[in-house]
Amino acid sequence: MRILLINQFPLVGSGSGVYVTNIAKSLVQKGHEVCIIMPENTTNIINVENVKIHPVYFTREEVIEGQLDFNFPCMDPHPRSNFLFNNMTEIQIKQYEVAFRNAIEEELENFKPDVIHSQHIWIISGLLKDYNVPYMITSHGAEFITYRRTDIFDNYGKNAIEGCKKVIAISDDNIKEIKEKFPEAEDKMIFVKNGYNSKDFFIEELDKKQVLEKFGIKKEFDKVLLFVGRISVMKGLDVLLKAAKIYEKENILTLIVGDGEYLKELNVLKEELGLKNIVFLGSKNHGDLRLLYNISDILVLPSRKEALPLVAIEAMACGTPAVVTNQSGMDKIITKEVGLLFDMDDEQMLAEKISLILNNEVVFDKNELSIYAKNNYSQEILMDKLLKLYEEIREK
Repeated sequence: MRILLINQFPLVGSGSGVYVTNIAKSLVQKGHEVCIIMPENTTNIINVENVKIHPVYFTREEVIEGQLDFNFPCMDPHPRSNFLFNNMTEIQIKQYEVAFRNAIEEELENFKPDVIHSQHIWIISGLLKDYNVPYMITSHGAEFITYRRTDIFDNYGKNAIEGCKKVIAISDDNIKEIKEKFPEAEDKMIFVKNGYNSKDFFIEELDKKQVLEKFGIKKEFDKVLLFVGRISVMKGLDVLLKAAKIYEKENILTLIVGDGEYLKELNVLKEELGLKNIVFLGSKNHGDLRLLYNISDILVLPSRKEALPLVAIEAMACGTPAVVTNQSGMDKIITKEVGLLFDMDDEQMLAEKISLILNNEVVFDKNELSIYAKNNYSQEILMDKLLKLYEEIREK
């Protein structure tokens, strides 16, 4: 089967980008042909072996032939773009639409997909209604950030729902958002959890000191806390830093992995709070992330909004418990057997939950965490469901 995957964001720096990359790798391994269309602002693009990559270029630092004269737009700031969809002009929206139409039409002619799997109930998914190829959409939830800010993109969403065969929701909160905004989608909706790549994330016996030295940290620490994700206001990192003011000791290290424009504000906050053991590591590849998950005692995710946090699942696959906000149905993913929940924006409660684990008042079994992740969220489970859906919509 030939599958065209489309995303609203690059493959690096967004949850949906990781989702698309994982799907592409799994499909190729199963003998299918894959093409990916996505926005980019650099020619230094991640290589997905045996996958055709079709970037639509936007402007940032590099001059690229044919690029649009603005950066790729986002619902929430991306590490390489702070330009939001709701700030686009009518001319920019039209240019965006034309650029992706050209990419879609080129691949319909050259790649000849049997099915299309698009990400987000958004502009590009809305364009697909005009083409005679069956398609489905995965909603990752981020689109509803912009739907709450403006209604100028509503028609794209309505067209996307009207033309698609299936709409995948990835969490209970995601289902609720879709039904409220697009009640006509209810008959097309199906719940399919995100999957992590079990070949990339697993338990390893590692020397904590050696791993930290690899990342330039010479001092020895007994306990390590880890955050992984976009550095944005939505991720609640200000809450984590305020909590660190409460729990931080000489032997406790907090690592923050990711990039974004909000990094400057966080560094200022770090200095204001007088925090000594907060280290910003920037973005890391899967190999580095596996090392960091394995030496960490806790993954902390203080997000103000989250659909299904793949990083929490990756951490659990490496035997690391998660402390996350109790919103967006997170209590159904992070149960008391695999982590702890705290109230959003409550740094005092977050510090208390972290301390429970650091002081061994609450203990988790690494192997049980890894088994839970594999049995419930492995890429293999996701791909079996997706392939059945691809076959189903192709035959309709």
